[in-house]
Amino acid sequence: MNVEQIKNIEDLIELDAGSKIKSHTVKRLTAPGENYGSLILSVDISVQTPNGDEEVHAVAKMVPPNKFIQEVFNTQVTFRNEIGFFRNIVPVLQNFQREHGVKKVTNFAAKYYGSRLNLNKDESIVDDDAALVVENLKSKGYDTLDRIAGLDLDAAKLVIINLAELHAVPIALKLQKPDVFENEVKKYLSTWKIPDRMAQQMREDQIRLAEEIEELRPLKERILAAFDSATNEPSKKCEPFATIAHNDCWSNNNMFKKEGNKVVKSKMVDFQILDYGSPAKDVVFFIFSSVKNEVVKDHYDELVKLYYDTFISDLKELHCDVTPFTWEALLEEIDYVMTHSEFRHLGFMMLPIYAPKGAVQELDVLTPESMRHETITEVQKEKYAFTYTEFAKRGWI
Repeated sequence: MNVEQIKNIEDLIELDAGSKIKSHTVKRLTAPGENYGSLILSVDISVQTPNGDEEVHAVAKMVPPNKFIQEVFNTQVTFRNEIGFFRNIVPVLQNFQREHGVKKVTNFAAKYYGSRLNLNKDESIVDDDAALVVENLKSKGYDTLDRIAGLDLDAAKLVIINLAELHAVPIALKLQKPDVFENEVKKYLSTWKIPDRMAQQMREDQIRLAEEIEELRPLKERILAAFDSATNEPSKKCEPFATIAHNDCWSNNNMFKKEGNKVVKSKMVDFQILDYGSPAKDVVFFIFSSVKNEVVKDHYDELVKLYYDTFISDLKELHCDVTPFTWEALLEEIDYVMTHSEFRHLGFMMLPIYAPKGAVQELDVLTPESMRHETITEVQKEKYAFTYTEFAKRGWI
């Protein structure tokens, strides 16, 4: 796919007074299979300011050049929502924290530079000129880790802490300023559903997995029953925990900064399918989809407890009554979402997450047929065998 420039970029980027864009260069940022829902470009911008020239290193998220992918991700809604997250939700959450004297406000997302739905300033449609421009985290030393190898304990803890903040701050806002939450946050949260046209293919994949993986053959009927019964649970079922749910928190939607060989910071990316729902969805989906099997086996309880402690600490910092948010209530919430919704999500996503690098086609030629996994690799089999066996032990299937 050839990309050379972004149309009317001078009207897209929000600059300080007296500054203007001199030039910009664009190139493809992510390889096929590393991001499915959008075309991601790196944009290096030369800016003339009153104090001299500056270089801005940004990332532009564009509409996927494929009608099938646009349908899968409901681009007309989700692209608009992701813009709303950066332009509206993040500033609202940060200002709310400052009102409570919080010194280190929400900082788990990239800096926002500008956005548009189209070139005509028409709020009714997202077209091929839509763009969301944010800071290029790679220019700040952040990068993704190996999705196939999975994340180690240190990386997992950083993501868990970010998730706790993503969930806790909106809950505090909802409790203390319900009108602000409703008008400035919740309107950008929409339930995303896997399209019906893909459901049968996904079910066939589950049958193949259960038949090809020796450890799963005794669980075949339980796997299919769990897959068939999984739905998007109503938000009212997860109160008082209902909050912003990332809904796609896997390894490649987190970027990490290292000091030597140790990860020390992380940022979350890709907020296009934000939902108003249970935070437990994000916690369990992340742990089982993206963390090394041995780490999950030895540290699952530790990671969930870290999440809970951080979540409660964040609520207390914002002067919330934490009485309803007991440890036992969180465990019940996890059990509920795992038996009502997240099994299908995990069952669907672990195949592409652990697909061999280079095995996925370019976005513009992806079709339902080309997304089929004709062969299941040993890595994928190992991940499914471990995950579904763990689910069975925990009574989730």
